[in-house]
Amino acid sequence: MKWHEHCHYMELPREYPVIELARFHGHLGPFIVIGYRMGRYALQKLGDNPFAIKASVYCSGTTPQSCLADGVQLGSGCTLGKGNIEIVKSDTVFSEFVSDEKRIRLTPLPLQQISQDNPDYELEIEKYAAHLYTLPDEELFLAEAIS
Repeated sequence: MKWHEHCHYMELPREYPVIELARFHGHLGPFIVIGYRMGRYALQKLGDNPFAIKASVYCSGTTPQSCLADGVQLGSGCTLGKGNIEIVKSDTVFSEFVSDEKRIRLTPLPLQQISQDNPDYELEIEKYAAHLYTLPDEELFLAEAIS
């Protein structure tokens, strides 16, 4: 249901292929892919109004973990400009989404480690991230309702 009937550029689908994730972020890596999928999942569970949802990304606050926040922005529509996303420094990596009285926590599953000594390291990271994009949500992160 449209929440602003007269607007043409609201409620546009947030379906971005990997090339658009890379274009926005500067490259394609696992954390932007997982963040994007988390954001989309949150909208499916909490409603698709990006003005009614708030995202908190818990991580080290540095790359590559903080790249999760770029994906969450694209997937959920929570943005720095609207002020409904934040990065919270944490020793553990997860995202929480809140809308009205509902709250969910999404925790990434362990990632494959790729040696930085590999001469094709960036290419391997890109291939791995593209593969992650194709997986079902339950193979990317754990979801739990928080009360």
